Amino acid sequence: MNANKKKILWLIQSNQITSTICDFLQLLQNRTKEIIDLSFIVPETSSDILDKTKNLSPTCFKLSSRFATKSYQGFLAKKQILSKTQFPQGLAVNDVLLLDDLGGGNVTQTTLNIKKQSNTCGLILQIPTPLGSSDSEERVFQAAVVWATQNQIPIIGYELLPLDIRWTLTTSLPDGVITKSRESHDYLKEILDHKNIWLLPLSEASIFSSTSSNFHLNGVKASYHYKTTHKIPEDRTVLYLPHNVAITYEYQEMLKIIAPMGKKIHLMFGYGEDQVRGAHSQNQMIETIYKNELNLFASYSFHNTNSLWEMLMADSLVACSACFQTDVAQAKNIPTIIYDPMLKPITHGFKLRVNKAESLQRAIKDVITLRTKQMELGTIFMHLAKRLPDND
Repeated sequence: MNANKKKILWLIQSNQITSTICDFLQLLQNRTKEIIDLSFIVPETSSDILDKTKNLSPTCFKLSSRFATKSYQGFLAKKQILSKTQFPQGLAVNDVLLLDDLGGGNVTQTTLNIKKQSNTCGLILQIPTPLGSSDSEERVFQAAVVWATQNQIPIIGYELLPLDIRWTLTTSLPDGVITKSRESHDYLKEILDHKNIWLLPLSEASIFSSTSSNFHLNGVKASYHYKTTHKIPEDRTVLYLPHNVAITYEYQEMLKIIAPMGKKIHLMFGYGEDQVRGAHSQNQMIETIYKNELNLFASYSFHNTNSLWEMLMADSLVACSACFQTDVAQAKNIPTIIYDPMLKPITHGFKLRVNKAESLQRAIKDVITLRTKQMELGTIFMHLAKRLPDND
């Protein structure tokens, strides 16, 4: 074992884990084990998840709590702490607070009984919100922030429940925030511009949901695999094209429109083994007919349509017509662009249909811009190992 290997702690509480998230964290643990010792910790208040997370080999730690019930002195102390806080109009917050507003005057102090280990470079934990998190989760979160601050360990919060909400106190406490949605990322970048705010790529972001499934887990596995085998750098935009031999000409015209941005793009061609013409497979036809166009792109790969979860590797699905693959993409919240000059443009959910070349180019440029905001968890770990440099 490398004694100099950096350690990252990942804190998990009861309603923050599903079987899919657990399997993904184990995959992440194995994927980064050569450079990071990723260890999982569980508070004793969440001991019910120890069996569910046993593949992660979690460590259960104890809590110490001091609690004063309905203390008027506690109420006054809380008001005093807030005495310098004002509403934008100048009214002091503590002047309008009642006993109920401050939890009946309850004073609670929770302490984590964790011994800091050498080379610990980060603590990762879910950011709680008033709309879905329990009091216990919030107390452990606050105690973890205090513990990490006292031990000079960077604290990284991640989004499981939506963070593009009005409550921003908890998101202001960590040293960095990992978001799974563009809305949360852009909102937090605006109000916490001094913070490290990261946006996960679609394949990883889709895991952090109570509705994630094996489709999403297989998708992130495929993303890791193909980005390694095809040597796709993290800043390269990936587009999934659900190619069909019935509209070979249309896809060639679309590639010509996208080609000026081609060196920033990896193309994923979805193919079917039954789509043959004479002795030629669909893959052979693509490489032969589109030879000149493909030379203008950074790289490309082929993906069997029986493995549709592989489209999660892409930043967007781009098609020449609505089809089965675009239907699946909509169900899985995968951004979809359809270029069809014969139909009227529409925007519906994650589906954008355009009918002009310049509209298609603008849409692809937006996808490329969004790609520059994204960062995989493995890369974030590397930043932590280098002691959390400022975000670009």
